[in-house]
Amino acid sequence: MRAAPRPRGFTLLELVVVLAILGLVAALAAPALLRGIDSWQRKAQLDALVEQVRGLPAHARQHGRALRIDDALLASADSPLAPGPGWTLAAPVPWTVRPSGVCDAGELEVGQAGGRTARLRVQAPFCEPVAGGEDAP
Repeated sequence: MRAAPRPRGFTLLELVVVLAILGLVAALAAPALLRGIDSWQRKAQLDALVEQVRGLPAHARQHGRALRIDDALLASADSPLAPGPGWTLAAPVPWTVRPSGVCDAGELEVGQAGGRTARLRVQAPFCEPVAGGEDAP
């Protein structure tokens, strides 16, 4: 007598084991993925701010007046530098961009809601920004 053909497919136990393994792998990989996304967003915001700093000489030439970069200007509504939402910007020591576009050396402190801060040094005479380091909370 010939045995009946065995039905093809997976048992419920095999499916549960595979789903448990996939869940474990996802749980281990998710934190690293979220840190990567946060790091990417932070880098994009800092890159946008660097481009704004590079545009300061053109802004001063266009308006025909010097820009004194200090906390009062950075907090004002017509600030030439606008960090993203959840970010703060400060100038520990005021510095100037002249109407000719020549820039004094200076520094900006960029803070994020999570308490992390980064320093952005601005080199004379072309307002070339250079990352000055990062401080943890």
